[in-house]
Amino acid sequence: MPDNPYQSPPTAEKLGPRSPASHIRWLIFLIACFTSFLTYVHRYAWGATRPYLKDEYNLTDADLGWLDGAFNLTYALGQFPGGLAGDVFGPRLMIPLAAVLWSVMMMGPAWVGGFWRLLAMRLGFGATQAPCYPSLGKITKSWFPLSIRTSLQGFVATLSGRVGGAVAPLLIGVLLMGTLKMSWQSSLYALASVGIFFAIGFWLLFRNHPVEHPWVNDTECELIQGDEPEEGPGTKTRFNWSFAATSNLALFMAASFCSSFADNLFVFYMPQFLVEEKGFTPAQMGTFAGLPILGGAIGGMLGGILNDVLIRVTGNRRFARSFIASGGKVIAALLIGASLFAEDGRMVMVVLFFCKFFSDWSQPTWWGTVTDIGGPASGRVFGMVNTVGSIGATVAGPVMGYVLLGYGWSSLFLFVGGVYVLTAIFWAFVNCTRRLVIAEPESEH
Repeated sequence: MPDNPYQSPPTAEKLGPRSPASHIRWLIFLIACFTSFLTYVHRYAWGATRPYLKDEYNLTDADLGWLDGAFNLTYALGQFPGGLAGDVFGPRLMIPLAAVLWSVMMMGPAWVGGFWRLLAMRLGFGATQAPCYPSLGKITKSWFPLSIRTSLQGFVATLSGRVGGAVAPLLIGVLLMGTLKMSWQSSLYALASVGIFFAIGFWLLFRNHPVEHPWVNDTECELIQGDEPEEGPGTKTRFNWSFAATSNLALFMAASFCSSFADNLFVFYMPQFLVEEKGFTPAQMGTFAGLPILGGAIGGMLGGILNDVLIRVTGNRRFARSFIASGGKVIAALLIGASLFAEDGRMVMVVLFFCKFFSDWSQPTWWGTVTDIGGPASGRVFGMVNTVGSIGATVAGPVMGYVLLGYGWSSLFLFVGGVYVLTAIFWAFVNCTRRLVIAEPESEH
């Protein structure tokens, strides 16, 4: 490796016969996928234990709504600081540290009772999970070439995360509470312990940039870099605060706000809906509550691939991103309305499987747009936009709680369908080619 890993690669004469590229980027890909998976398992564990926690501590739907929102509040407030910390200190430090802290916080509801103490734990859980996804966004920017980045972001951000969300009720309801006869409290302890071991493994195997990893050769570094301008320590960044760029950012933030608001229904309410409205047992709940999230996982994976295909076929990145995102939200709105015509809880979950499939196939579009407009400061842009999205989820907590308390499940579903339509409108006007952050290589003196 050269002393300055960001300088131009050696000439062919100096290298001699060219060695094949190493494949460590795929190890990093698997690590990123598992990080996303575990983040969502731990996050959705709250929803899976929610019906039992409600009875244990005598909470109302409004109380639960505020506790849902508490997580999203500190998650929102932590996005930009988390993204900045990821840019400054690197994911290798931030992700293991966050994983240890959030694992401790997720155990909190098992040993503290009462609304205010639960509120403190939920606030802490949101704050400690906040740095994870901005850091994952930085990993996909640093470790994968632009030509396949959106497809891989679909696997990392949507498939892996949503599979984690789908698996959480299976792990808690079917395996731990159903098969192993564990209490919901012991189930939380068991899942939290996995986070500690994960943090150790991540620290040992991951490096912030390919040039820092001892197992990566020069050929793989060049393959990852591709034709993108090099953005190393000698690169300055400049934010473009023009009206066109900032209004575009505002539209992107509005779409993120509405999308996260709607997603709150699937994050926290599906287990409660099946247990209270449809009379499901813990094992039945665990089997079916994750179906919509699984649909989102598959949709996210295919949406990322469709993004890259449309961009190659049309040559129009802006059209591809907006078409996929807006179209998916419109279809999701129609399907959530259609779910109201099904009486059987299992059939409702099947319809919502497809609702989330189309809603979440825009998730890689979201990630792709962040890296498109954020460039070398994608961690900070991720944090800014995801902060607004998390505020949407924060507001959704108490709002959905009061809608459910006052008007029932059907009204709540229709309300979320309307939010999907609004999301589609915002996405139609987002222009991913309008850069907010511009790289300016420093001149050499």
